[in-house]
Amino acid sequence: MKKSLLAVAALSAVAGVAQADVSLYGILDVGVASLTHSGDFNGNFVTGAVPYGIPSYVKGGTATGMMNGGESQTFWGIKGSEDLGNGNKAFFVLEQAFSLGSGLISSSGLAGTNPTTGLTHQSVGDTSLNGQMFNRKAYVGLSNNDLGAISFGRQYSLALDIIGAGDYDAVNAQEFSPINFSGLYGGGGQTDNSRVDNAIKYHKDFSNGMNVNALVGLGGMAGTVSARSNLQLNVGYENSVFGIQAAVLNAKDTTAITGGAAANTVNVQFVDTTAYFVAMKYRPTENSVLKLGYEKMQFNKPSDPTADAGLTTIYAYQIGNIGAASEFYPGPERTTNVVWLGGSYNFTPNVKGSLGYYNVDTPAWGTTGDGTDQFYSAMLEYNLSKRTNLYAAWMMDHKSGVNYVTANGGAEDYNTFGVGVRIKF
Repeated sequence: MKKSLLAVAALSAVAGVAQADVSLYGILDVGVASLTHSGDFNGNFVTGAVPYGIPSYVKGGTATGMMNGGESQTFWGIKGSEDLGNGNKAFFVLEQAFSLGSGLISSSGLAGTNPTTGLTHQSVGDTSLNGQMFNRKAYVGLSNNDLGAISFGRQYSLALDIIGAGDYDAVNAQEFSPINFSGLYGGGGQTDNSRVDNAIKYHKDFSNGMNVNALVGLGGMAGTVSARSNLQLNVGYENSVFGIQAAVLNAKDTTAITGGAAANTVNVQFVDTTAYFVAMKYRPTENSVLKLGYEKMQFNKPSDPTADAGLTTIYAYQIGNIGAASEFYPGPERTTNVVWLGGSYNFTPNVKGSLGYYNVDTPAWGTTGDGTDQFYSAMLEYNLSKRTNLYAAWMMDHKSGVNYVTANGGAEDYNTFGVGVRIKF
């Protein structure tokens, strides 16, 4: 109730800003999905259920329930800008993701749960959306026509910008693409890093089609500059036929969270990550587009475990495994390689089809065996108007390797089927 009142107050405040262009916008996306080897749907979780197997890889049952944001994340936002003259502007963006099925603000659903035990547990997982009032974006900035734009606040990582808004995903659908569903890829190795708190971001488009983006995330911890910090760079080129984007992301002492045993607690693991990302798209005809991408993610011991150990909360949760060995990634270096390819074709002005293949391979490291996910995805969209469309989609995750199947007794194939409706406003 308190967050709802704050949201209304924020709307009222920005609506009254003098001489500013302010707008309300968003997407409402809801449907029905059926998932094999799944846990129970959970109204707290971002999409309602994890589309590629429960974390313990055990053979759960088939679950059918309400899917939130099958194609696009359900959210509302307010944005505005003010012309300051001489090519200068001030701007802001505030966005909140929520569930149409439950009306709740989107979160991981992990607090106070242990999602790796039992065959009928809740189908939940780590996410950068963890109950914050403006969990997607919250920033203000200044721009100049010649110099570019700089913004301050909670912002998308540069890889997440490329995957989603840049339209470099083969099947651009939240529940039916691994790189769209999981912030692991947009976060350069960790979901929590796909949206960066306390970030300073620079963006510049050039007249020749080039673009440059840079992001610095401030750790804000006493006695150390690097702990909990982020450094990212993106350079790209786009025209009406071809586009390419390359990025490098480095995060110190970032986190992954899992369910805690006590109420309002989660367990964390601190880890350093580095990722190298490149994606391309090409339009051979007016109605078709082909896409290809590669990402290499590296995981290492956290740089400053002493500073990390001083943290007792994350998001609004208590950390439940303080002092435990599980709180810190132990090494050695782990690498995950991701390749995707596919594309889409407009059969008519109102009918669009998309196909995608994704290979996510993690070689063996230390005493842990290898694991590979091969995803196959397809989606068909039908436009009822410029703002409303229907869609039907399917994704299969074929798992192989010691870590995913042999050692855990998990299933090999996880299927997700869904139909839904999406309305933009």
